Amino acid sequence: MKKLLIFTTTILILSLIIISTVNVSAAEIDVNNVSAEGEDFSSDILEEDDSNLPESYSSLDLGYCTEVKNQKGNICWAYSAISTLETLFIKDKFLSDNFDNNIDLSEELLDLWGTYEENGEGWQRNAEEAGYSTIPIGYLTSWNGPYTESGEYTNFGVNSLVFLGKKDMIKTKELIMKSGAVLANFNSHPRAYSKDKNSYCLTDEISEILGHSISVVGWDDNYSKENFDGNYQPQNDGAWLCKNSWGNNNSINGYLWISYEDYYLFNDEYFDPSFAIDTYQKIEENHYIHQNEKYGATYQFKYVVGEKITYYNVFDFSEKGNVLDKIVFETTSEGADYNVYFTPVDDKGVPLSDRTKWKPLASGTADYKGYICCDIENEAVSQCKGAIAVEIDTSVINESLTEYDEGYTYNNVGVCEWLRNREDKSMILIYQGERGKSFVDYNGQATDVMDIYNEINDSLGGTLVIKAITNGTIDTTITGDVDLNGKVDINDATLIQKYINNSVINLIDHQLTNADFNKDGKININDVTAIQKHLIKQPA
Repeated sequence: MKKLLIFTTTILILSLIIISTVNVSAAEIDVNNVSAEGEDFSSDILEEDDSNLPESYSSLDLGYCTEVKNQKGNICWAYSAISTLETLFIKDKFLSDNFDNNIDLSEELLDLWGTYEENGEGWQRNAEEAGYSTIPIGYLTSWNGPYTESGEYTNFGVNSLVFLGKKDMIKTKELIMKSGAVLANFNSHPRAYSKDKNSYCLTDEISEILGHSISVVGWDDNYSKENFDGNYQPQNDGAWLCKNSWGNNNSINGYLWISYEDYYLFNDEYFDPSFAIDTYQKIEENHYIHQNEKYGATYQFKYVVGEKITYYNVFDFSEKGNVLDKIVFETTSEGADYNVYFTPVDDKGVPLSDRTKWKPLASGTADYKGYICCDIENEAVSQCKGAIAVEIDTSVINESLTEYDEGYTYNNVGVCEWLRNREDKSMILIYQGERGKSFVDYNGQATDVMDIYNEINDSLGGTLVIKAITNGTIDTTITGDVDLNGKVDINDATLIQKYINNSVINLIDHQLTNADFNKDGKININDVTAIQKHLIKQPA
Protein backbone atom coordinates (compact mmCIF):
# COMPACT_ATOMS: atom_id res chain seq x y z
CA MET A 1 0.00 0.00 0.00
CA LYS A 2 1.33 3.42 -0.94
CA LYS A 3 0.53 6.44 1.14
CA LEU A 4 0.82 10.20 0.95
CA LEU A 5 3.41 12.09 2.94
CA ILE A 6 4.37 15.77 3.23
CA PHE A 7 8.06 16.42 3.62
CA THR A 8 10.56 18.88 4.97
CA THR A 9 13.84 19.24 3.12
CA THR A 10 16.49 21.90 2.60
CA ILE A 11 17.17 24.24 -0.27
CA LEU A 12 19.22 27.40 -0.36
CA ILE A 13 18.75 30.75 -2.04
CA LEU A 14 22.11 31.40 -3.67
CA SER A 15 23.58 34.83 -4.36
CA LEU A 16 26.87 36.64 -4.45
CA ILE A 17 26.44 38.78 -1.35
CA ILE A 18 24.26 37.21 1.34
CA ILE A 19 21.92 34.28 1.60
CA SER A 20 19.98 32.43 4.25
CA THR A 21 19.25 28.78 4.76
CA VAL A 22 15.69 27.85 3.93
CA ASN A 23 13.53 24.88 4.77
CA VAL A 24 11.08 23.60 2.18
CA SER A 25 7.81 21.90 3.00
CA ALA A 26 5.33 21.38 0.20
CA ALA A 27 7.37 23.86 -1.81
CA GLU A 28 7.22 26.63 0.77
CA ILE A 29 10.54 28.19 1.74
CA ASP A 30 11.15 29.32 5.30
CA VAL A 31 14.12 31.59 6.00
CA ASN A 32 16.09 30.72 9.16
CA ASN A 33 19.52 31.31 10.64
CA VAL A 34 21.94 28.41 10.79
CA SER A 35 23.51 27.23 14.00
CA ALA A 36 26.86 28.59 15.17
CA GLU A 37 27.80 25.11 16.33
CA GLY A 38 30.75 23.77 14.32
CA GLU A 39 31.23 20.27 12.93
CA ASP A 40 34.38 18.59 11.58
CA PHE A 41 33.86 17.20 8.07
CA SER A 42 37.51 16.26 7.51
CA SER A 43 36.96 12.63 8.53
CA ASP A 44 34.21 12.21 5.89
CA ILE A 45 36.22 13.36 2.90
CA LEU A 46 38.29 10.35 1.83
CA GLU A 47 35.83 7.45 1.94
CA GLU A 48 36.61 5.86 -1.43
CA ASP A 49 39.77 4.50 -2.96
CA ASP A 50 41.50 7.33 -4.81
CA SER A 51 44.63 5.35 -5.73
CA ASN A 52 43.90 5.69 -9.45
CA LEU A 53 43.66 9.46 -9.31
CA PRO A 54 46.64 11.80 -9.64
CA GLU A 55 47.69 13.85 -6.64
CA SER A 56 47.04 16.99 -8.65
CA TYR A 57 45.15 18.01 -11.76
CA SER A 58 44.53 21.37 -13.43
CA SER A 59 42.32 22.20 -16.42
CA LEU A 60 43.93 25.64 -16.23
CA ASP A 61 47.42 24.21 -16.84
CA LEU A 62 46.06 22.10 -19.70
CA GLY A 63 44.68 25.18 -21.46
CA TYR A 64 41.01 24.35 -21.04
CA CYS A 65 39.98 27.51 -19.17
CA THR A 66 38.81 30.82 -20.60
CA GLU A 67 39.82 34.16 -19.13
CA VAL A 68 38.50 35.04 -15.68
CA LYS A 69 35.62 37.50 -15.98
CA ASN A 70 34.44 40.24 -13.64
CA GLN A 71 30.80 39.55 -12.93
CA LYS A 72 27.94 42.01 -13.15
CA GLY A 73 25.51 42.17 -10.25
CA ASN A 74 24.87 39.13 -8.07
CA ILE A 75 24.89 36.47 -10.78
CA CYS A 76 27.93 34.44 -9.72
CA TRP A 77 25.82 31.32 -10.37
CA ALA A 78 25.52 32.32 -14.05
CA TYR A 79 29.23 33.07 -14.40
CA SER A 80 30.27 29.81 -12.74
CA ALA A 81 27.86 27.80 -14.91
CA ILE A 82 29.01 29.45 -18.13
CA SER A 83 32.67 29.12 -17.14
CA THR A 84 32.14 25.41 -16.46
CA LEU A 85 30.58 25.03 -19.91
CA GLU A 86 33.35 26.96 -21.65
CA THR A 87 35.93 24.65 -20.07
CA LEU A 88 33.98 21.59 -21.24
CA PHE A 89 33.67 23.00 -24.77
CA ILE A 90 37.40 23.64 -25.03
CA LYS A 91 38.39 20.30 -23.50
CA ASP A 92 36.10 18.34 -25.84
CA LYS A 93 36.72 20.65 -28.84
CA PHE A 94 32.99 21.33 -29.05
CA LEU A 95 32.44 24.22 -31.51
CA SER A 96 36.20 24.28 -32.14
CA ASP A 97 35.68 24.93 -35.86
CA ASN A 98 34.13 28.31 -35.02
CA PHE A 99 35.86 29.39 -31.84
CA ASP A 100 39.11 27.46 -31.26
CA ASN A 101 39.97 28.39 -27.63
CA ASN A 102 38.19 31.75 -27.77
CA ILE A 103 34.75 30.42 -26.86
CA ASP A 104 32.69 33.14 -25.21
CA LEU A 105 29.27 32.09 -23.97
CA SER A 106 26.69 34.54 -22.66
CA GLU A 107 26.09 34.88 -18.93
CA GLU A 108 23.59 37.66 -19.61
CA LEU A 109 21.25 35.47 -21.71
CA LEU A 110 21.30 32.77 -19.01
CA ASP A 111 20.55 35.45 -16.42
CA LEU A 112 17.61 36.80 -18.48
CA TRP A 113 16.25 33.29 -19.02
CA GLY A 114 16.11 32.93 -15.25
CA THR A 115 13.75 35.90 -14.78
CA TYR A 116 9.95 36.05 -14.82
CA GLU A 117 8.02 35.55 -18.06
CA GLU A 118 5.60 38.03 -19.65
CA ASN A 119 2.69 36.05 -18.18
CA GLY A 120 4.21 36.38 -14.70
CA GLU A 121 5.40 32.78 -14.44
CA GLY A 122 9.01 31.66 -14.12
CA TRP A 123 11.78 32.62 -11.70
CA GLN A 124 10.59 35.63 -9.72
CA ARG A 125 13.76 37.72 -9.93
CA ASN A 126 15.07 40.62 -11.97
CA ALA A 127 18.17 40.53 -14.14
CA GLU A 128 21.48 40.72 -12.22
CA GLU A 129 19.78 39.78 -8.96
CA ALA A 130 20.71 36.81 -6.77
CA GLY A 131 19.71 33.45 -8.14
CA TYR A 132 20.06 29.70 -7.76
CA SER A 133 22.22 26.99 -9.29
CA THR A 134 18.99 25.20 -10.24
CA ILE A 135 18.46 27.90 -12.89
CA PRO A 136 21.35 26.82 -15.16
CA ILE A 137 20.46 23.18 -14.52
CA GLY A 138 16.98 23.75 -15.99
CA TYR A 139 18.42 25.94 -18.76
CA LEU A 140 20.80 23.23 -19.95
CA THR A 141 18.73 20.06 -19.44
CA SER A 142 15.74 21.56 -21.27
CA TRP A 143 18.01 22.53 -24.19
CA ASN A 144 17.16 26.23 -23.83
CA GLY A 145 20.84 27.23 -23.94
CA PRO A 146 23.63 28.15 -23.93
CA TYR A 147 24.10 30.97 -26.43
CA THR A 148 27.24 32.78 -27.43
CA GLU A 149 27.76 36.45 -26.59
CA SER A 150 26.68 37.25 -30.15
CA GLY A 151 23.35 35.44 -29.58
CA GLU A 152 24.15 32.29 -31.58
CA TYR A 153 22.58 29.09 -30.26
CA THR A 154 25.24 26.45 -29.66
CA ASN A 155 23.07 23.39 -30.48
CA PHE A 156 24.24 21.84 -27.23
CA GLY A 157 22.01 19.63 -25.08
CA VAL A 158 22.79 18.14 -21.67
CA ASN A 159 21.59 14.56 -21.20
CA SER A 160 22.98 13.52 -17.81
CA LEU A 161 24.04 15.75 -14.94
CA VAL A 162 25.47 14.68 -11.56
CA PHE A 163 24.68 16.39 -8.25
CA LEU A 164 27.75 16.51 -6.02
CA GLY A 165 27.78 16.47 -2.24
CA LYS A 166 30.30 16.70 0.57
CA LYS A 167 31.14 12.99 0.49
CA ASP A 168 31.56 12.75 -3.29
CA MET A 169 35.23 13.70 -3.39
CA ILE A 170 36.40 10.87 -5.64
CA LYS A 171 33.44 11.23 -7.96
CA THR A 172 34.06 14.98 -8.13
CA LYS A 173 37.70 14.50 -9.12
CA GLU A 174 36.76 11.95 -11.77
CA LEU A 175 34.18 14.31 -13.26
CA ILE A 176 36.62 17.23 -13.28
CA MET A 177 39.03 15.08 -15.30
CA LYS A 178 36.20 13.97 -17.60
CA SER A 179 34.42 17.29 -18.11
CA GLY A 180 37.12 19.82 -17.20
CA ALA A 181 35.20 21.57 -14.42
CA VAL A 182 32.26 21.33 -12.03
CA LEU A 183 30.07 24.04 -10.49
CA ALA A 184 30.19 24.36 -6.70
CA ASN A 185 28.83 26.67 -3.99
CA PHE A 186 30.35 27.78 -0.70
CA ASN A 187 30.03 30.34 2.08
CA SER A 188 32.26 33.22 0.97
CA HIS A 189 33.03 34.90 4.30
CA PRO A 190 35.69 37.66 4.44
CA ARG A 191 37.39 36.25 7.55
CA ALA A 192 38.17 32.95 5.82
CA TYR A 193 40.32 34.35 2.97
CA SER A 194 44.09 34.31 3.23
CA LYS A 195 45.90 37.62 3.41
CA ASP A 196 46.90 37.41 -0.26
CA LYS A 197 43.35 36.34 -1.31
CA ASN A 198 44.78 33.25 -3.00
CA SER A 199 43.28 30.66 -0.64
CA TYR A 200 40.17 30.15 1.43
CA CYS A 201 39.05 27.93 4.31
CA LEU A 202 36.05 28.13 6.64
CA THR A 203 36.17 25.10 8.92
CA ASP A 204 33.23 25.90 11.19
CA GLU A 205 29.49 26.28 10.76
CA ILE A 206 28.60 29.93 11.35
CA SER A 207 25.39 31.94 11.43
CA GLU A 208 26.28 34.36 8.62
CA ILE A 209 25.90 32.86 5.14
CA LEU A 210 27.50 34.76 2.24
CA GLY A 211 26.82 32.40 -0.61
CA HIS A 212 28.99 32.31 -3.70
CA SER A 213 29.31 30.05 -6.73
CA ILE A 214 32.56 29.13 -8.48
CA SER A 215 33.85 26.69 -11.11
CA VAL A 216 36.18 24.01 -9.74
CA VAL A 217 38.84 23.18 -12.37
CA GLY A 218 41.38 21.08 -10.46
CA TRP A 219 42.94 20.03 -7.18
CA ASP A 220 46.24 19.49 -5.38
CA ASP A 221 46.43 16.96 -2.54
CA ASN A 222 49.68 18.56 -1.39
CA TYR A 223 48.59 22.20 -1.36
CA SER A 224 50.02 23.30 1.98
CA LYS A 225 47.76 23.95 4.93
CA GLU A 226 50.17 26.78 5.83
CA ASN A 227 48.79 28.82 2.91
CA PHE A 228 45.48 29.27 4.75
CA ASP A 229 46.34 32.16 7.04
CA GLY A 230 42.86 33.61 7.45
CA ASN A 231 40.83 33.15 10.65
CA TYR A 232 40.36 29.42 9.97
CA GLN A 233 43.06 26.85 9.28
CA PRO A 234 42.67 23.26 8.07
CA GLN A 235 44.40 20.37 9.81
CA ASN A 236 45.73 18.83 6.60
CA ASP A 237 47.13 19.74 3.19
CA GLY A 238 44.95 19.61 0.08
CA ALA A 239 42.73 22.05 -1.82
CA TRP A 240 40.50 22.55 -4.84
CA LEU A 241 41.56 24.94 -7.61
CA CYS A 242 38.59 27.22 -8.33
CA LYS A 243 37.93 29.75 -11.07
CA ASN A 244 36.29 32.83 -9.60
CA SER A 245 34.34 35.65 -11.30
CA TRP A 246 35.77 38.70 -9.57
CA GLY A 247 38.34 39.55 -12.21
CA ASN A 248 42.11 39.47 -11.70
CA ASN A 249 41.94 40.23 -7.97
CA ASN A 250 45.00 38.35 -6.67
CA SER A 251 48.43 37.06 -7.64
CA ILE A 252 47.06 33.92 -9.33
CA ASN A 253 44.94 35.80 -11.88
CA GLY A 254 41.59 35.51 -10.14
CA TYR A 255 41.76 31.81 -9.24
CA LEU A 256 41.30 30.56 -5.70
CA TRP A 257 42.42 27.53 -3.67
CA ILE A 258 39.69 26.24 -1.31
CA SER A 259 40.69 23.70 1.34
CA TYR A 260 39.32 20.17 1.24
CA GLU A 261 38.25 20.80 4.83
CA ASP A 262 36.12 23.85 4.07
CA TYR A 263 32.80 23.26 5.83
CA TYR A 264 30.48 24.69 3.18
CA LEU A 265 32.02 23.78 -0.20
CA PHE A 266 29.90 20.98 -1.76
CA ASN A 267 27.70 21.00 1.36
CA ASP A 268 24.28 20.11 -0.10
CA GLU A 269 22.61 20.62 3.27
CA TYR A 270 23.01 24.37 2.73
CA PHE A 271 23.17 25.03 -0.98
CA ASP A 272 21.41 24.23 -4.20
CA PRO A 273 23.14 21.35 -6.00
CA SER A 274 26.77 21.58 -6.96
CA PHE A 275 26.88 19.70 -10.24
CA ALA A 276 28.90 18.27 -13.12
CA ILE A 277 27.82 17.71 -16.70
CA ASP A 278 28.27 14.02 -17.42
CA THR A 279 26.98 13.48 -20.98
CA TYR A 280 25.66 15.78 -23.68
CA GLN A 281 25.00 15.83 -27.40
CA LYS A 282 25.16 18.07 -30.40
CA ILE A 283 21.56 18.83 -31.37
CA GLU A 284 21.02 18.00 -35.04
CA GLU A 285 18.05 19.06 -37.15
CA ASN A 286 16.18 15.79 -36.55
CA HIS A 287 16.63 15.83 -32.77
CA TYR A 288 13.73 16.86 -30.58
CA ILE A 289 13.23 16.83 -26.82
CA HIS A 290 9.72 15.98 -25.61
CA GLN A 291 9.23 17.56 -22.19
CA ASN A 292 6.37 18.99 -20.14
CA GLU A 293 8.47 21.55 -18.23
CA LYS A 294 11.48 23.73 -18.98
CA TYR A 295 12.69 24.91 -15.56
CA GLY A 296 13.92 21.47 -14.52
CA ALA A 297 13.56 19.87 -11.12
CA THR A 298 12.97 22.44 -8.40
CA TYR A 299 11.84 19.84 -5.88
CA GLN A 300 11.42 16.05 -5.54
CA PHE A 301 8.06 14.38 -6.04
CA LYS A 302 8.12 12.16 -2.97
CA TYR A 303 4.63 12.79 -1.67
CA VAL A 304 3.77 9.13 -2.28
CA VAL A 305 5.71 6.67 -0.10
CA GLY A 306 6.43 3.17 -1.36
CA GLU A 307 9.25 0.81 -2.26
CA LYS A 308 8.36 0.55 -5.95
CA ILE A 309 6.64 3.48 -7.62
CA THR A 310 6.07 4.26 -11.29
CA TYR A 311 6.03 7.83 -12.59
CA TYR A 312 4.70 8.83 -16.02
CA ASN A 313 4.88 11.76 -18.40
CA VAL A 314 2.47 11.79 -21.34
CA PHE A 315 3.70 13.11 -24.71
CA ASP A 316 2.22 13.50 -28.17
CA PHE A 317 4.61 11.56 -30.40
CA SER A 318 2.84 12.70 -33.55
CA GLU A 319 4.70 15.97 -33.02
CA LYS A 320 8.35 16.21 -34.11
CA GLY A 321 9.55 12.67 -33.74
CA ASN A 322 8.59 9.20 -32.52
CA VAL A 323 11.91 7.33 -32.76
CA LEU A 324 13.23 7.20 -29.20
CA ASP A 325 16.94 7.86 -28.81
CA LYS A 326 17.25 8.68 -25.08
CA ILE A 327 15.11 8.93 -21.97
CA VAL A 328 16.18 11.42 -19.28
CA PHE A 329 14.75 11.66 -15.78
CA GLU A 330 15.81 13.34 -12.54
CA THR A 331 15.97 11.52 -9.23
CA THR A 332 17.75 11.76 -5.89
CA SER A 333 17.01 8.10 -5.05
CA GLU A 334 20.68 7.20 -5.34
CA GLY A 335 21.29 3.47 -5.44
CA ALA A 336 17.73 2.62 -6.48
CA ASP A 337 16.98 0.31 -9.41
CA TYR A 338 14.91 1.65 -12.27
CA ASN A 339 13.00 0.39 -15.30
CA VAL A 340 11.83 2.56 -18.19
CA TYR A 341 8.85 1.76 -20.43
CA PHE A 342 6.74 3.17 -23.22
CA THR A 343 3.15 2.97 -21.98
CA PRO A 344 0.04 3.36 -24.14
CA VAL A 345 -2.72 5.63 -22.88
CA ASP A 346 -6.48 5.25 -22.98
CA ASP A 347 -8.89 7.53 -24.84
CA LYS A 348 -8.69 10.00 -21.93
CA GLY A 349 -4.89 10.15 -22.05
CA VAL A 350 -4.36 8.11 -18.86
CA PRO A 351 -1.49 5.53 -18.92
CA LEU A 352 -2.71 1.94 -19.04
CA SER A 353 -2.18 -0.16 -15.92
CA ASP A 354 -1.97 -3.42 -17.89
CA ARG A 355 1.78 -4.07 -17.99
CA THR A 356 1.46 -6.63 -20.79
CA LYS A 357 0.84 -3.65 -23.05
CA TRP A 358 3.97 -1.79 -21.92
CA LYS A 359 7.11 -1.75 -24.04
CA PRO A 360 10.37 -2.14 -22.03
CA LEU A 361 12.99 0.41 -23.00
CA ALA A 362 15.80 0.41 -20.42
CA SER A 363 16.80 -0.63 -16.92
CA GLY A 364 19.64 0.08 -14.53
CA THR A 365 20.69 1.55 -11.21
CA ALA A 366 20.75 5.24 -10.29
CA ASP A 367 24.47 5.52 -9.49
CA TYR A 368 24.17 9.15 -8.45
CA LYS A 369 21.71 11.91 -7.63
CA GLY A 370 20.84 14.03 -10.65
CA TYR A 371 19.66 13.65 -14.23
CA ILE A 372 19.91 10.05 -15.45
CA CYS A 373 20.15 9.34 -19.18
CA CYS A 374 19.11 6.01 -20.73
CA ASP A 375 20.24 5.29 -24.29
CA ILE A 376 17.51 3.66 -26.38
CA GLU A 377 18.20 1.56 -29.48
CA ASN A 378 16.15 3.77 -31.82
CA GLU A 379 12.79 2.36 -30.72
CA ALA A 380 9.85 3.74 -32.66
CA VAL A 381 6.62 4.32 -30.75
CA SER A 382 3.10 5.02 -31.95
CA GLN A 383 2.46 8.30 -33.73
CA CYS A 384 -0.04 9.38 -31.11
CA LYS A 385 -0.16 10.13 -27.41
CA GLY A 386 1.76 7.78 -25.16
CA ALA A 387 3.58 7.85 -21.85
CA ILE A 388 7.16 7.33 -20.79
CA ALA A 389 7.05 5.42 -17.51
CA VAL A 390 9.94 5.37 -15.03
CA GLU A 391 9.69 2.79 -12.27
CA ILE A 392 11.92 3.46 -9.25
CA ASP A 393 12.59 0.56 -6.87
CA THR A 394 14.18 1.38 -3.50
CA SER A 395 13.44 -1.96 -1.83
CA VAL A 396 17.05 -3.19 -1.85
CA ILE A 397 18.65 -0.02 -0.49
CA ASN A 398 15.90 0.39 2.12
CA GLU A 399 15.85 -3.21 3.30
CA SER A 400 14.74 -3.38 6.96
CA LEU A 401 14.24 0.43 7.07
CA THR A 402 11.10 2.54 7.33
CA GLU A 403 10.67 6.18 6.31
CA TYR A 404 11.23 7.13 9.94
CA ASP A 405 14.69 5.52 10.11
CA GLU A 406 17.98 7.30 9.55
CA GLY A 407 19.43 6.43 6.16
CA TYR A 408 16.08 5.78 4.51
CA THR A 409 16.06 6.79 0.82
CA TYR A 410 12.79 8.22 -0.43
CA ASN A 411 11.46 6.97 -3.74
CA ASN A 412 11.20 9.98 -6.03
CA VAL A 413 11.68 11.68 -9.35
CA GLY A 414 12.23 15.38 -9.85
CA VAL A 415 9.30 17.72 -10.25
CA CYS A 416 9.06 21.27 -11.56
CA GLU A 417 7.08 22.91 -8.80
CA TRP A 418 6.35 26.38 -7.52
CA LEU A 419 8.47 27.73 -4.67
CA ARG A 420 7.43 30.31 -2.11
CA ASN A 421 9.12 32.04 0.80
CA ARG A 422 7.02 31.04 3.79
CA GLU A 423 8.22 34.01 5.83
CA ASP A 424 7.06 36.86 3.60
CA LYS A 425 4.87 34.79 1.16
CA SER A 426 6.83 36.09 -1.84
CA MET A 427 7.06 33.69 -4.77
CA ILE A 428 10.48 32.46 -5.85
CA LEU A 429 9.24 30.39 -8.79
CA ILE A 430 5.74 30.43 -10.22
CA TYR A 431 4.89 27.29 -12.12
CA GLN A 432 1.42 25.93 -12.82
CA GLY A 433 1.07 22.19 -13.33
CA GLU A 434 -1.51 20.95 -15.85
CA ARG A 435 -3.79 17.96 -15.71
CA GLY A 436 -3.04 15.16 -18.16
CA LYS A 437 0.75 15.79 -18.24
CA SER A 438 2.15 13.75 -15.34
CA PHE A 439 0.92 10.70 -13.44
CA VAL A 440 2.09 8.53 -10.56
CA ASP A 441 1.22 4.96 -9.63
CA TYR A 442 -0.96 5.23 -6.53
CA ASN A 443 -2.42 1.96 -5.23
CA GLY A 444 -2.15 0.24 -8.59
CA GLN A 445 -3.62 3.02 -10.72
CA ALA A 446 -2.02 5.77 -12.76
CA THR A 447 -3.19 8.86 -10.87
CA ASP A 448 -2.83 12.40 -12.18
CA VAL A 449 -0.24 14.19 -10.02
CA MET A 450 -2.63 17.13 -9.79
CA ASP A 451 -4.98 14.86 -7.83
CA ILE A 452 -2.12 14.11 -5.42
CA TYR A 453 -1.42 17.82 -5.05
CA ASN A 454 -5.10 18.48 -4.37
CA GLU A 455 -4.98 15.95 -1.54
CA ILE A 456 -2.23 18.00 0.13
CA ASN A 457 -4.13 21.26 -0.52
CA ASP A 458 -1.82 22.47 -3.28
CA SER A 459 -3.73 23.93 -6.24
CA LEU A 460 -0.66 24.96 -8.30
CA GLY A 461 0.88 21.50 -8.48
CA GLY A 462 3.82 20.59 -10.68
CA THR A 463 5.12 18.50 -13.57
CA LEU A 464 7.46 15.51 -13.39
CA VAL A 465 10.92 15.81 -14.92
CA ILE A 466 10.90 12.93 -17.40
CA LYS A 467 12.04 13.72 -20.95
CA ALA A 468 12.08 11.77 -24.22
CA ILE A 469 14.66 12.61 -26.88
CA THR A 470 13.81 11.50 -30.43
CA ASN A 471 15.93 11.51 -33.56
CA GLY A 472 13.41 11.07 -36.34
CA THR A 473 9.90 10.18 -37.43
CA ILE A 474 8.74 6.80 -38.73
CA ASP A 475 5.27 5.95 -40.00
CA THR A 476 4.04 3.32 -37.55
CA THR A 477 0.80 2.53 -39.40
CA ILE A 478 2.30 0.30 -42.14
CA THR A 479 0.54 -3.07 -42.20
CA GLY A 480 3.08 -5.80 -41.48
CA ASP A 481 5.62 -3.45 -39.85
CA VAL A 482 5.53 -5.07 -36.42
CA ASP A 483 8.92 -3.81 -35.21
CA LEU A 484 7.97 -0.24 -36.22
CA ASN A 485 11.06 0.48 -38.31
CA GLY A 486 9.17 1.88 -41.29
CA LYS A 487 9.34 -1.22 -43.52
CA VAL A 488 8.09 -4.80 -43.78
CA ASP A 489 10.78 -7.49 -43.72
CA ILE A 490 11.51 -10.97 -42.40
CA ASN A 491 12.13 -9.57 -38.92
CA ASP A 492 8.44 -8.69 -38.71
CA ALA A 493 7.46 -12.29 -39.54
CA THR A 494 9.85 -13.55 -36.87
CA LEU A 495 8.40 -11.15 -34.30
CA ILE A 496 4.87 -12.42 -35.03
CA GLN A 497 6.08 -16.00 -34.54
CA LYS A 498 7.58 -15.07 -31.17
CA TYR A 499 4.29 -13.40 -30.18
CA ILE A 500 2.33 -16.52 -31.13
CA ASN A 501 4.72 -18.64 -29.05
CA ASN A 502 4.39 -16.21 -26.08
CA SER A 503 8.12 -15.46 -26.07
CA VAL A 504 7.28 -11.81 -26.81
CA ILE A 505 4.19 -10.33 -25.15
CA ASN A 506 4.96 -6.62 -24.79
CA LEU A 507 3.66 -5.44 -28.15
CA ILE A 508 1.87 -2.10 -28.13
CA ASP A 509 -1.44 -1.54 -29.92
CA HIS A 510 0.06 -0.31 -33.20
CA GLN A 511 2.34 -3.33 -33.34
CA LEU A 512 -0.61 -5.70 -32.83
CA THR A 513 -2.63 -3.88 -35.49
CA ASN A 514 0.24 -4.11 -37.96
CA ALA A 515 0.79 -7.79 -37.11
CA ASP A 516 -2.64 -8.67 -38.55
CA PHE A 517 -1.21 -8.66 -42.06
CA ASN A 518 -4.10 -10.49 -43.74
CA LYS A 519 -6.70 -8.33 -41.94
CA ASP A 520 -8.80 -11.23 -40.64
CA GLY A 521 -8.92 -9.85 -37.10
CA LYS A 522 -6.54 -12.52 -35.76
CA ILE A 523 -2.81 -12.77 -35.21
CA ASN A 524 -1.61 -16.26 -36.11
CA ILE A 525 0.69 -18.26 -38.41
CA ASN A 526 -1.35 -17.14 -41.43
CA ASP A 527 0.00 -13.61 -40.96
CA VAL A 528 3.57 -14.97 -40.92
CA THR A 529 2.91 -16.88 -44.15
CA ALA A 530 1.29 -13.83 -45.77
CA ILE A 531 4.32 -11.65 -44.99
CA GLN A 532 6.69 -14.31 -46.34
CA LYS A 533 4.69 -14.54 -49.59
CA HIS A 534 4.61 -10.74 -49.80
CA LEU A 535 8.40 -10.56 -49.49
CA ILE A 536 8.94 -13.26 -52.16
CA LYS A 537 6.76 -11.36 -54.63
CA GLN A 538 8.66 -8.13 -54.12
CA PRO A 539 11.04 -7.27 -57.00
CA ALA A 540 14.78 -7.73 -56.33
